[in-house]
Amino acid sequence: MIKDNILDTKKLGSKFYFVGISLGSCSANETGVAIIDKNLNIITLDKLFSMEDVRFFFKRFVGKHNAIINVALPENPVMLNAKWKLLSREYQLIQSNDLINHNSEWIQRYSHRGCDVLSSLKEEGIDVFRYDIHELKSSLGLSGVYKDRSPVDCKALQSALKFKFGFRGLPANMLPVSQLEAILGAYLGIIMAQNTTGYDCKIRAMYKDIEVIGLDL
Repeated sequence: MIKDNILDTKKLGSKFYFVGISLGSCSANETGVAIIDKNLNIITLDKLFSMEDVRFFFKRFVGKHNAIINVALPENPVMLNAKWKLLSREYQLIQSNDLINHNSEWIQRYSHRGCDVLSSLKEEGIDVFRYDIHELKSSLGLSGVYKDRSPVDCKALQSALKFKFGFRGLPANMLPVSQLEAILGAYLGIIMAQNTTGYDCKIRAMYKDIEVIGLDL
């Protein structure tokens, strides 16, 4: 239950750093990290893999109390979405079948990976939020006609970050998609803290007691 979907903009407006983390669904998938400032200068771009890497990043990040940290909701890697999984089972609506355990992990859209780390940060008084990368891209007008996470989609996303949103310091070569998605998460922090971006945001939902932020279109 969401008690209030309005963010405390006064508190968030005093932040100096904005962190985006595109959390991978497992340690085999890289986790992108981006730290930017109020002027859209990219301070840090990095790639992590294990949750120990993520814990170490937060431990060494001395500015976390003066930052807005947005962490993407990773997709559940065992969710029933692959073609062979669908064809190998009798087709029935999950909600209408009493024989299916509705709490099973394979029907959950998001992974719980990293929730314990983020809960510990929130207990320390650090401003940690979640976001859905697909919804964020759609709200920002970045969901094009290209296949998601394909090379041409990554190129279009990097060009949009440079020319549409004015990010400084982007390299000429192609960045990994996880880092591009992390930059979007960091930019969401800018929207949350400032009222000059032309976008408004709100608390969409709660996931493991942490607010999920989306744009209010």
